[in-house]
Amino acid sequence: MKASEFLKKYEKEQQDKESEDHSLEHNARERAAHLEAGLNVGSPYDWEDLEKYKAELARMEREGPGKSKDDQHKG
Repeated sequence: MKASEFLKKYEKEQQDKESEDHSLEHNARERAAHLEAGLNVGSPYDWEDLEKYKAELARMEREGPGKSKDDQHKG
């Protein structure tokens, strides 16, 4: 490969990289499109909240919306 061909190829690759969208909106849409990979949650507290949320969704699927068991014992 000649040096001039290499430079043309390199310049084209650099232009392609610059034209890629790296906005926050684009990144969020990409993550949302690939949720099967799992959620990206940060701290251990976030994981605990996520697990509680999943448990609540499962409960709602079984029992339907309404008071949770904790609310029933208080009243």
